[in-house]
Amino acid sequence: MSQRAVKGVPTHIPKGSTTVKIFFYFSIFYLLASMILGLIVSLKSVNPEFLTGNRFLQEYFTYGRLRPTHTNTALVGWLTTVNFGVLFYGVPALCKTGLWSEKLGLITAILWNVNYIGGAVSLLAGYQTGVEYAELPLLFDIGVVICVVLTFWNLFQTTRYRKERVLYVSMWYWLGSLLNLAIVYIVGNIPVEWIGSGSTQMGYYYFYLHNIVGLWFTVVGVGTIYYLLPKMVQRPIYSHKLSLIGFWMIIAFYSWNGPHHLVNGPIPLWLMKAGIIPSLLLLIPVWSVLANVIGTMKGVWFKVSQQIGLKFLITGALFYGLACIQGPFQALMGPHAILHFTYWTVGHAHMPLFGGFSMVAFSAIYYILPRITYRHIYSQTLMNLHYWLSVLGFLIFGFAMWTAGIIQGFEWMDGKQLGSGFLQVMESLHIFLISRAVGGSLMFLGQIAFAWNIYRSAKAGQVVTADDPILVSR
Repeated sequence: MSQRAVKGVPTHIPKGSTTVKIFFYFSIFYLLASMILGLIVSLKSVNPEFLTGNRFLQEYFTYGRLRPTHTNTALVGWLTTVNFGVLFYGVPALCKTGLWSEKLGLITAILWNVNYIGGAVSLLAGYQTGVEYAELPLLFDIGVVICVVLTFWNLFQTTRYRKERVLYVSMWYWLGSLLNLAIVYIVGNIPVEWIGSGSTQMGYYYFYLHNIVGLWFTVVGVGTIYYLLPKMVQRPIYSHKLSLIGFWMIIAFYSWNGPHHLVNGPIPLWLMKAGIIPSLLLLIPVWSVLANVIGTMKGVWFKVSQQIGLKFLITGALFYGLACIQGPFQALMGPHAILHFTYWTVGHAHMPLFGGFSMVAFSAIYYILPRITYRHIYSQTLMNLHYWLSVLGFLIFGFAMWTAGIIQGFEWMDGKQLGSGFLQVMESLHIFLISRAVGGSLMFLGQIAFAWNIYRSAKAGQVVTADDPILVSR
């Protein structure tokens, strides 16, 4: 936003704001793209003949190309990009200083988006590794790592030259999450041919599959909750010590969780136990977060009905907690034998990523954007519509997949995993696939409302004056 001559309108642009806006605006583009791709995948599950009318569609709109592009656009495109925007705003704000290098921030933002768009096109064109969540070709993996390193260096230097000497807990989570991301991404994207085959390879890659969620999205998301919650309710976090206990518990236990995806599989029993036990211990950091949220909100729960951004944040924290109760439960050998390889895992995967940390990201955008554009959010009605469509859509989606997964698992245990029995099971699940498409459609409509609201906010939102309370709480 250029400087204004309008009386009462602030003219100082916080250093790094342009970088934040680039990450935010591109992340919303990726969000819509991932939702469209996911909706097409869900419709193809209902009707496999959908979008197969000509040779082009038959080649480029196959499940094998659409799903990896959907998952990578959701994880790398939407969630990682928006989290970078949050970090480029939040770290300087907590350090009470400007971003160390705005030029480096802009270079990082441009490189990141050019690299990912190229990677997404390559996935649609059929160039992929075949490793779930790590399908991007090596060239684009290198680009991701370079951007992560540039981001960490910029924010580390900002922290090094900070004016605020005390490191608030969100700084621990945010800077730690970037280190986690670099390590997990490098380890998880080493080319397949460099690693052994079979169960050895799968054990290796499930370190990445689980920890890109646990050591990146969880850590940066919890740090964002701890940043936004005190700001929104105007009171300090309930327990700083409890939040640090949660941080170190995540670092200590989460990296061991990968093998719980291979329970009852062709891996040693000790390795299964090495995945199950830390999964159960993860209840400690989860409850530390929920206890802190509940403690901070004590006596001010009425504010949830007054602030839609806070409603997004509390809902995201709740879904995060529920996802981390589901995780240890399905890591146990008994439930895992029923639920693994079923539709249950589809619903579970969406719980932390959409129900949890996407909700937190929505709250962050609604909070931060007025403070860097000096324009209020255009429409509270659209914010509310965004919230309810997202939540109701996800609940329909999630319960359809969880129910289908339970039915699927028990039917398979009864011997209906082959032949005509398998076909009977799939036919019985058709109604749940339709429900998934309905839920996904509502979620998509919610994101259209969100994108339109942000666009109108940037163009026609009410101008923030110099004495506006939001500038005090930056």
